[in-house]
Amino acid sequence: MDITLGVDVSRWNTRIDWKELRNGGVVFAIAKVSQGTHGRDRLARAHLEGAQAAGMVTGGYHWCDPNLSESSQLENFAESVEGLGIDFAAADVEQYWISWQEWLDRNIQQIVRPERISENARVLAEGMAKVTGKKVLIYTRATFVHQYAQPMLKWMAGWDLWLAHYPYPRGRATLTWTDLLTRHMPRIAGPNLPDGCKSWKMWQFSGDRFVLPGTGGSPINLSMFNGTLDDLRAWCGMKPEKGEVGPVSVEEKVRVLWEAHPELHGS
Repeated sequence: MDITLGVDVSRWNTRIDWKELRNGGVVFAIAKVSQGTHGRDRLARAHLEGAQAAGMVTGGYHWCDPNLSESSQLENFAESVEGLGIDFAAADVEQYWISWQEWLDRNIQQIVRPERISENARVLAEGMAKVTGKKVLIYTRATFVHQYAQPMLKWMAGWDLWLAHYPYPRGRATLTWTDLLTRHMPRIAGPNLPDGCKSWKMWQFSGDRFVLPGTGGSPINLSMFNGTLDDLRAWCGMKPEKGEVGPVSVEEKVRVLWEAHPELHGS
C-alpha cells in the first residue's frame, strides 16, 4: 500500500534535514505559522522553504485561542502566512483552558465554554479559507470535541478533518524510515472520528513516539493523507507531479484532434 506521509513542525523542531525526510518518503509538511493574536513561529519560513525546496506539498497552521477575538487572530495569521507559498492551511483546535499559567502549572481549573470553542474554531476556519483561498483543515481529536467542544459536532462534518489519534504504547523508538514504513505504521484503518463525522482527510498518528533520520535526534509528529500523492495535489488544486498526466476532458481531446487535422476544417 502506498503511504502518503507527512510531518508537522514548529519552532521546537530546530534541526530538520528536509532532503533526508524527502528521501525517506515524506511528501508533505505542515508548519506552525501563528498563534492567537500575536504569536508567530520564528522558524515557519525556514521550515516551509526547506520543505518546498525538497519538493513537498506544504501547509501552514494557526493555533486557535478561544479567549481572543477572531478578527485579531485572522489579522495575525494573514500577516504571518503572507509570502510563504503554502498549498493549504489548518486551524489547530485544542485549547480549552483560560489561564496559561494554570496550563503551565498543570493545574487547569478555568475552562472555556464549549460554545465559545466551537464559535472560535468555525469563524477562524472560515476566515482562513478567505485569507488564503486554499483548502482549510480542522485539526483536533475526537476526545477533545466530545469532552470540551460538543457544539462543534453541529458543523464540523462539513469540513476536511486532520485528526490526532496515537495507536502506540508510550515511549520512544529510534527507527530508519524504511523500518517505519514497513514495520511500524498503524495497524488500524484510521483515527477515531467525532460523532457524526464520516471521514478524515489527514491523520496525525505518531505523537512523540518516533525519532527518525533527518529530525535532529528529536521525535517528530507524523501524519498521513487519506489518499495518494496525486489525490493530495488535486485536493490542493495543484497539477500532477512532473511527468504524470492528469485526466483529460472531452473538450480538450476534441481541441487537440481539431488542431492536429486541419484537413477537416473545411468539411
